[in-house]
Amino acid sequence: MDLPSIIPPIGEEGFAVSHDGGEMELYEELGHALSCQRIRIDDRDRHDRTARLVYAWADQYEALVDAYLQFRHQNPSLASLDTSIPASEDTFSICQGVFSHCSPHINVSLMTRGCIGSSPLQPTVAITIRTLEAYRQTHRVCPRLSIHAEAKKLCHLHGVRYGRYLAEQFRIAYDVYLELLRRVSLRVSQALGHTGPNWRARNSCPCCHYKVQDEPKLRFPFEIALDGNNSAKFVDPALRGGRERQDPRNGQSDIWIDEEYVDRFKDEVKNARRSHRPNTSAPADIVDPDDPWIYCENEDQDSNEPVNVCVDRWRNAAPEAHKRMFSVFRKSGIFVAVCRHGFLLSICDMVRSGEL
Repeated sequence: MDLPSIIPPIGEEGFAVSHDGGEMELYEELGHALSCQRIRIDDRDRHDRTARLVYAWADQYEALVDAYLQFRHQNPSLASLDTSIPASEDTFSICQGVFSHCSPHINVSLMTRGCIGSSPLQPTVAITIRTLEAYRQTHRVCPRLSIHAEAKKLCHLHGVRYGRYLAEQFRIAYDVYLELLRRVSLRVSQALGHTGPNWRARNSCPCCHYKVQDEPKLRFPFEIALDGNNSAKFVDPALRGGRERQDPRNGQSDIWIDEEYVDRFKDEVKNARRSHRPNTSAPADIVDPDDPWIYCENEDQDSNEPVNVCVDRWRNAAPEAHKRMFSVFRKSGIFVAVCRHGFLLSICDMVRSGEL
């Protein structure tokens, strides 16, 4: 604190002066004491807040799944659910109150009443399962409906001023709800014996995989279509500014193929071509004059101007050097496999590659 800031202004000295005197020395001692105080610098950051949030919820998931199954068993229809639940927020009502705990975890007690808290340890706001399920079904038919829009809708219905923290609270509860549904589905699959390797790819389509008695055999009983896109790009975190937040979550289901499994076949095509390559090869200087991609390598020609319409629209026919994605993207898209009836069989990320 600066000493002149504690000295009375001119004209008001009499209000702080006594008959004994000594006020100036007191002001000087006070200013010296305040200037010697150490100011604590908070060097903490929030780079690991997502990881800490995930780890705090992970200890409760098994108990939350049990409480969720018990709640759904007692309330099979969410449409007729009683909304008078203490300290909860529903689509058309807001309730506040106090209730007793039946578990060491507060969220487990909330789950027995059909709510999910917005914090893993000490939640002050809870959202009903009916509201979360209504948003999940709406988002399935309208993927453009964001959580911010849903939070604003709830604010308009309840006459509450919107804040970004409200959307964050809804997002936390919704992520927990999706994880609970995934764990419930995993339990059902384990009970039915649907957890074997490649079970989804072998049993997804009833028309392709299931056979009836005396069914005639087809020449091609199973047809698969493979295709990828480059519209779901992910920039490499090493090239972005700032510090990357740790997120240990992995919400991929068994239909996803992880990167470690895909890397096993990264050299399969090159090895196959090398083994079937003839001993005599054409000279390197012989080129096809009808190949429009050859002239794209000239520096005088602008690469943004296509040679013709087919070259501009059909990039799959380009050489490998032109199909590679920029190095700034770690993931350039997704690659899917579907049967002829449109059932999704498997999906994987395209890591540092172009359109396949």
